[in-house]
Amino acid sequence: MKIKPIFILTLFALLISACSANPSPTATVAAQVSGDITPLKDAKLIIEHNATDEDTGFQGFVDGEGWQSLVFTGPGGQVLTISGQGKLGNLGLTELFFETVEPENADVSITEMLTLLPEGNYTIEGPAIEAGEGQGQTRGIAWLTHNIPAGPVLLSPAEDAVVSADDELVISWSPVTKTIDGSEVNIISYQLIIEKDEEPHPHMIGKIGLSMYLPASVTSTIVPRGFLEPGTSYNWEVLAIEESGNQTLSSSNFRTQ
Repeated sequence: MKIKPIFILTLFALLISACSANPSPTATVAAQVSGDITPLKDAKLIIEHNATDEDTGFQGFVDGEGWQSLVFTGPGGQVLTISGQGKLGNLGLTELFFETVEPENADVSITEMLTLLPEGNYTIEGPAIEAGEGQGQTRGIAWLTHNIPAGPVLLSPAEDAVVSADDELVISWSPVTKTIDGSEVNIISYQLIIEKDEEPHPHMIGKIGLSMYLPASVTSTIVPRGFLEPGTSYNWEVLAIEESGNQTLSSSNFRTQ
């Protein structure tokens, strides 16, 4: 079971497959954003693979001073258009996180998914706007690779373990050193997410829990006393994140006495 991050906009994007292109380092593509165009503060396009549920999809994130619509264009042409309409669209948008559907690998193979978005640089651009006033254009470039980390092996607590809510809880997993196809991979961080296995308050975005990013050298941490509640079920997952941002998660669960 995947734990959903905050502010997810689930989209079924119109994706166009095309010939591959060689990815460029982030420093190089950032230098391409120049001139009178206002650069986006952040532009990301990544692959997320779920090693536990065996499904795969794409995620994107943009952040800017203000924009009304954005067009994503890759090596094979346009792959996604997002348009803000109505009063809020005219006001201007800043941050956006989106996630495509994630078909099971048994139904749509990872190879098939990767043909939708070839490796390379993806330009994200559109009209800039702030409080209804046009500000020219905004643009950013996202770097996409097909390097998908293997899933972390979760060590403790064991699946369905019963733990004490009064003691510190050690969370641990094995380091990830390979991609899913056995190639070398450069892991830059792990993300640990622990959430209560219950529906959140109807007016609350997200569930009660914790999320932390840890250095690649860290494969265990301690949940302090006071965080866990007695008689409560929790879901937890660890994401291995490689240098282009692609990530693979493994998930499990436990409950407290």
